Amino acid sequence: MFFRLQAAPGAGSERHKRIAMILRRLLTALILMLSSILVGTFGYVLIEDYPWFDAYYMAVITLASVGFGEVHPLSTTGKVFTTFLILFNVGLFAYAISTITGIFAEGGFHRLIHDFRMNKRIKNIEKHTIVCGFGRHSIEVTQELTKQNIPFVVVENSPHKIEFLRSETSYMFVEGDATQDVVLEEAGIKNATAIVITLPDDSDNLFITLSARQINPSLRIISRANKATDEAKIRRAGADHTVVPERIGGFYMANLVNQPDLVEFFNLLSNMGPSNVIFEEVSVSQLQAAYQNRTIENSQLAEIASVAIVAARHLDGQYELNPPHSLKLLPDLRLVLLGSPEQMADFRKKALK
Repeated sequence: MFFRLQAAPGAGSERHKRIAMILRRLLTALILMLSSILVGTFGYVLIEDYPWFDAYYMAVITLASVGFGEVHPLSTTGKVFTTFLILFNVGLFAYAISTITGIFAEGGFHRLIHDFRMNKRIKNIEKHTIVCGFGRHSIEVTQELTKQNIPFVVVENSPHKIEFLRSETSYMFVEGDATQDVVLEEAGIKNATAIVITLPDDSDNLFITLSARQINPSLRIISRANKATDEAKIRRAGADHTVVPERIGGFYMANLVNQPDLVEFFNLLSNMGPSNVIFEEVSVSQLQAAYQNRTIENSQLAEIASVAIVAARHLDGQYELNPPHSLKLLPDLRLVLLGSPEQMADFRKKALK
């Protein structure tokens, strides 16, 4: 049985926390510098009866400790005030400059701009896939989604992996705990079409499944199940599909015993890279009207872009492999196509609405 505490109200992602921290540091440094200038300006006006601009200039050069000399001769009281102002400003100016320099030297400002732009892109994205976690399984997921030109957002909580995503990939990502609703909403779950959950803890996968189904009832949920005993629980929680990696690995290894060439062929298909071959599922209702309610042979669907129709999925969920040319393309039928990315792009251009 799984237990999970709900995240505290107002909990945000690490990206928001980091942005807030950088802004607080900048704001603190600027407020301290402005406060020193204001105190110095009013002090010179009140004590020495300086004109406002001269008092401001004197306060600035005192803050910066540049030693340009006095604007006007100072009285004893003015010298005492200047002495305390200098002593106060030595630490203040050093803190402010080191803070501002540190932010730029650590790449904080660059990250701030990068995260701001990415956050804007994520807010505008629609019909995308959310990938929870960035481990060895989700890396394969993101590579395949990239190959198929499917937009996606990665949700990851590890600073090390976030740094890799930022420096080594062009992926959109959200830094935060995917079990928190606010992080899923930041990733655009309300506008997403699917979510792939790949965390190593089944309790986390179950909790995210429950949250995702509640936030977006129409979402397609694909979840990893690390234990076969947890697969049914994740399904009951709302997952449309579950994947047990060990089961797939066992099936793969068993078939290598007597069908090595066939297994290696499918392995080759899945690792040929973005410029070779992909599978794609298309609903007949997505096709142009000229191709619907006609047989495969009469529609010449396969010939228009040299794609292969390897299977057809009927309304009852049954698959018909290598469908005959006499199969009628009814709107409730789904087709599984095989071809290169170029062929698929040509097919979408010529055959889809």
